Amino acid sequence: MISYALAALLAMTSAAGASPATPAASTGTALPIGGSTQTVSSLYTGDRVRDPFLAAAMGASSSRRVEDAKAGVPEVVDIHGMTLRGIMKDRKVDYALFTAEGGGTYLLRGGRLYNERNKPVPGITGGIRMKQKTVELIAPDKDVQVFRLGEDEKEKENP
Repeated sequence: MISYALAALLAMTSAAGASPATPAASTGTALPIGGSTQTVSSLYTGDRVRDPFLAAAMGASSSRRVEDAKAGVPEVVDIHGMTLRGIMKDRKVDYALFTAEGGGTYLLRGGRLYNERNKPVPGITGGIRMKQKTVELIAPDKDVQVFRLGEDEKEKENP
């Protein structure tokens, strides 16, 4: 999309007799294109699209977590209220991406669970089995929750 918009912009400016290396093109100011003035930012609107890795709505629960973290309150995570969103593989380590009921995002990496701020969640460990597409989380009281990739919430309740 970007390359198409830039190619169209350069083609129109060269057709109008303007050099693409003019100072106006490098500073991002408006260039005359076919009688109108458009900029790259007016042609490409991808900067206004929502980041897909952020929560859809920043509710009270997420702001409360941020306030608690600033106050030094330890984070409490219910492993039974989490949903497995994906499993990824790197050269060195496997990753599992979770979302919590309150809207938080967690990452299991190297046997430890990390929160949105990349801080380890105390006491929660886990393991990933890539071939079986399963992930297990272990709470501090040795409670184990097993997640299967692609398993729906209803399937967990009614196996």
